[in-house]
Amino acid sequence: MTTNRNYTAYVSCLSGNEINVFSGHDVTGDLEQVQTIVLPGRGTGLVGRGLPLAQAPDRRRLYAAVYGDQTGPDGDLVDTYAIDPVTGHLTHMSSTPVMAQLSHISVDRTGGFLLGASEPSGLVVAYPLGDHGLVQARASDSVVPLPGAHQILTDYTNRYAYVPSLSDDILVSLRFDERTGRFTANTPPEIPLQTGAGCRHLAFHPNRRSMYLLNQRDGSLICYRLDAATGGLQELTRTSILPEGFAGSPWGAQIKVSPRGDRLFASERRSNSFAVWDIDENSGRPLDRHIVATPENPRCFDVTPNGRFAVLSALKGDCIALYDVSRKSAAPEKRLELPTGGEPGWVEIL
Repeated sequence: MTTNRNYTAYVSCLSGNEINVFSGHDVTGDLEQVQTIVLPGRGTGLVGRGLPLAQAPDRRRLYAAVYGDQTGPDGDLVDTYAIDPVTGHLTHMSSTPVMAQLSHISVDRTGGFLLGASEPSGLVVAYPLGDHGLVQARASDSVVPLPGAHQILTDYTNRYAYVPSLSDDILVSLRFDERTGRFTANTPPEIPLQTGAGCRHLAFHPNRRSMYLLNQRDGSLICYRLDAATGGLQELTRTSILPEGFAGSPWGAQIKVSPRGDRLFASERRSNSFAVWDIDENSGRPLDRHIVATPENPRCFDVTPNGRFAVLSALKGDCIALYDVSRKSAAPEKRLELPTGGEPGWVEIL
């Protein structure tokens, strides 16, 4: 592979207690592992739980939410890593205790706060990012109770934060103050979903007018029109992430929009499938669905900055798969498969 680094993929491995770093070429599709970060002394393995990742907007820091041993003295942490701008390699900077086991983390659009959602504890929380991008020990705010909180993301205006509740089948809408890191309820404060939908993950379109929601338990995907002024949502259409003829119980995993906003992606674990849609540039609606088979239990994925490739983790396959997703109105084309540490989960690309 060429020595020029076009993108770096970070893959957290749950039972392996490690982060694998891959360097890729965004034209040829070449990909190779270049570093492994081991998380020593963190219990006996995460056995399928957690280790979510998030990157800072300036791409200088990577954050990892590390679950403590719930039966022992080790608490929950967020690790901060410096990202080498040339090689993409990681250097550990700090480990900060946090108030709960964080099911999802993200960084607000200013890079000033780390946001976390905890499904086990039923809360969301914001931590200031201090000098050098380090997570601070004292939270700026938290919202409790918020049962089933499974993800938290701010929209492109950074004025609104949305939280899917996996257990309560609602999408919670919060106002977010990027100066103080505090939350208040929006109006309306929540959007109800169909009972049993399993509201899991969402993604925003770069046009700032569209948002997409993946429901874990019924395999549905909803497209909303987003009012950037009020944070209000209007449902436009819904579709399914499931392959034709699938008769099992859905178990949706993740949803993302390509950096250019031309394609929408979703992974589904029970059917071992990866779906892609074209996005109508005027309405934001997903069109022309294509679905391909994946290695076992596809968990998370991310798309390269140029929108050409997607890197997908297979939790039970102990591998990642690289797909060419560049051709409009075409199915993803699998290019290669590489081994990882045990149970690869989250994927972040920069």
